[in-house]
Amino acid sequence: MSDQKDVRHVNTAQGTNGDYPEVSFTLLGQTVEGLLGVTPDAPARRLSSQSRLPAGMDWLKIDDLRIGSSAFALRHDGARSSTLTHTSGTGRWTWEARFPGRWSSIRVNGLPVPVRTKVVDGTAYTYATPSVAPGGTVTVRVG
Repeated sequence: MSDQKDVRHVNTAQGTNGDYPEVSFTLLGQTVEGLLGVTPDAPARRLSSQSRLPAGMDWLKIDDLRIGSSAFALRHDGARSSTLTHTSGTGRWTWEARFPGRWSSIRVNGLPVPVRTKVVDGTAYTYATPSVAPGGTVTVRVG
Protein backbone atom coordinates (compact mmCIF):
# COMPACT_ATOMS: atom_id res chain seq x y z
CA MET A 1 0.00 0.00 0.00
CA SER A 2 2.75 2.50 0.86
CA ASP A 3 4.22 2.21 -2.64
CA GLN A 4 0.94 3.60 -4.04
CA LYS A 5 0.53 6.62 -1.74
CA ASP A 6 2.08 9.13 -4.20
CA VAL A 7 0.11 7.83 -7.21
CA ARG A 8 -2.85 9.92 -8.37
CA HIS A 9 -6.17 8.59 -7.11
CA VAL A 10 -8.58 7.27 -9.76
CA ASN A 11 -10.78 10.26 -8.93
CA THR A 12 -8.34 12.98 -10.04
CA ALA A 13 -10.09 15.63 -7.91
CA GLN A 14 -8.98 13.59 -4.87
CA GLY A 15 -5.27 14.17 -5.51
CA THR A 16 -2.78 11.44 -4.65
CA ASN A 17 -3.71 8.27 -2.78
CA GLY A 18 -1.76 9.58 0.21
CA ASP A 19 -4.09 12.60 0.40
CA TYR A 20 -7.02 10.31 1.19
CA PRO A 21 -7.29 10.46 5.03
CA GLU A 22 -7.96 6.77 5.55
CA VAL A 23 -4.71 5.86 3.76
CA SER A 24 -2.61 8.08 6.04
CA PHE A 25 -4.46 6.82 9.11
CA THR A 26 -3.92 3.20 8.08
CA LEU A 27 -0.21 3.70 7.33
CA LEU A 28 0.34 5.45 10.66
CA GLY A 29 -1.47 2.68 12.55
CA GLN A 30 0.50 -0.01 10.75
CA THR A 31 3.73 1.77 11.69
CA VAL A 32 3.04 2.73 15.32
CA GLU A 33 0.87 -0.16 16.52
CA GLY A 34 2.08 -2.73 14.04
CA LEU A 35 5.81 -2.44 13.38
CA LEU A 36 6.75 -0.47 16.51
CA GLY A 37 4.31 -2.41 18.72
CA VAL A 38 3.34 0.65 20.80
CA THR A 39 0.60 0.31 23.42
CA PRO A 40 -0.04 3.58 25.32
CA ASP A 41 -1.63 4.11 28.74
CA ALA A 42 -1.64 7.91 29.17
CA PRO A 43 -3.57 8.06 32.48
CA ALA A 44 -0.98 5.76 34.12
CA ARG A 45 1.97 7.39 32.28
CA ARG A 46 3.00 4.03 30.87
CA LEU A 47 3.73 2.70 27.41
CA SER A 48 4.99 -0.57 26.06
CA SER A 49 6.68 -1.40 22.79
CA GLN A 50 8.08 -4.40 20.99
CA SER A 51 9.79 -4.54 17.65
CA ARG A 52 7.85 -6.30 14.94
CA LEU A 53 10.26 -5.40 12.18
CA PRO A 54 10.36 -7.92 9.34
CA ALA A 55 13.60 -9.51 8.19
CA GLY A 56 15.46 -7.08 6.00
CA MET A 57 14.25 -3.98 7.87
CA ASP A 58 17.20 -3.00 10.07
CA TRP A 59 15.57 -0.15 12.00
CA LEU A 60 12.50 2.05 12.30
CA LYS A 61 12.01 5.33 14.15
CA ILE A 62 9.17 7.72 14.92
CA ASP A 63 10.08 11.22 16.11
CA ASP A 64 6.80 12.74 17.29
CA LEU A 65 4.77 10.08 19.06
CA ARG A 66 2.16 11.96 21.13
CA ILE A 67 0.62 10.21 24.12
CA GLY A 68 -1.47 12.31 26.46
CA SER A 69 0.35 15.59 27.06
CA SER A 70 3.79 14.07 26.36
CA ALA A 71 5.73 13.36 23.18
CA PHE A 72 8.35 10.71 22.49
CA ALA A 73 10.80 9.49 19.89
CA LEU A 74 11.07 5.71 19.61
CA ARG A 75 13.59 3.71 17.59
CA HIS A 76 13.86 -0.05 17.21
CA ASP A 77 17.12 -1.49 15.85
CA GLY A 78 16.11 -4.94 14.73
CA ALA A 79 14.55 -7.06 17.48
CA ARG A 80 17.37 -6.59 20.02
CA SER A 81 17.67 -2.87 20.80
CA SER A 82 15.20 -0.03 21.38
CA THR A 83 15.63 3.61 22.37
CA LEU A 84 12.96 5.90 23.81
CA THR A 85 13.35 9.66 24.27
CA HIS A 86 10.80 11.68 26.25
CA THR A 87 10.94 14.80 24.06
CA SER A 88 8.29 16.94 25.78
CA GLY A 89 5.73 16.90 28.54
CA THR A 90 5.83 16.57 32.30
CA GLY A 91 6.36 13.70 34.70
CA ARG A 92 8.23 10.44 34.42
CA TRP A 93 6.82 7.65 32.28
CA THR A 94 7.34 3.93 32.70
CA TRP A 95 8.36 2.17 29.50
CA GLU A 96 7.95 -1.58 29.17
CA ALA A 97 10.52 -2.37 26.49
CA ARG A 98 9.76 -5.89 25.22
CA PHE A 99 11.87 -8.16 23.04
CA PRO A 100 10.54 -11.37 21.49
CA GLY A 101 12.04 -14.53 22.95
CA ARG A 102 13.69 -15.54 26.18
CA TRP A 103 17.06 -13.79 26.44
CA SER A 104 19.78 -14.49 28.99
CA SER A 105 20.65 -10.82 29.53
CA ILE A 106 19.09 -7.39 29.25
CA ARG A 107 20.76 -3.98 29.66
CA VAL A 108 19.33 -0.54 30.32
CA ASN A 109 21.66 2.24 29.18
CA GLY A 110 24.47 -0.32 29.10
CA LEU A 111 23.93 -1.58 32.65
CA PRO A 112 22.68 -5.12 33.31
CA VAL A 113 19.28 -5.46 34.98
CA PRO A 114 17.47 -8.60 36.13
CA VAL A 115 15.98 -10.59 33.27
CA ARG A 116 12.18 -10.72 33.35
CA THR A 117 9.95 -12.62 30.95
CA LYS A 118 6.24 -12.74 30.27
CA VAL A 119 3.89 -14.16 27.68
CA VAL A 120 1.67 -11.69 25.80
CA ASP A 121 -0.87 -13.00 23.31
CA GLY A 122 0.98 -16.31 23.13
CA THR A 123 4.44 -14.82 22.51
CA ALA A 124 7.23 -14.93 25.11
CA TYR A 125 9.02 -11.63 25.72
CA THR A 126 12.05 -10.54 27.71
CA TYR A 127 11.46 -7.06 29.07
CA ALA A 128 12.63 -4.19 31.26
CA THR A 129 10.60 -1.32 32.74
CA PRO A 130 12.81 1.77 33.02
CA SER A 131 11.34 5.19 33.75
CA VAL A 132 11.98 8.03 31.34
CA ALA A 133 11.99 11.63 32.57
CA PRO A 134 11.22 14.59 30.30
CA GLY A 135 14.29 15.25 28.19
CA GLY A 136 15.67 11.80 29.01
CA THR A 137 16.68 8.96 26.70
CA VAL A 138 16.80 5.28 27.60
CA THR A 139 18.22 2.44 25.49
CA VAL A 140 17.32 -1.17 26.28
CA ARG A 141 19.17 -4.04 24.62
CA VAL A 142 18.99 -7.81 24.92
CA GLY A 143 21.84 -10.17 24.15
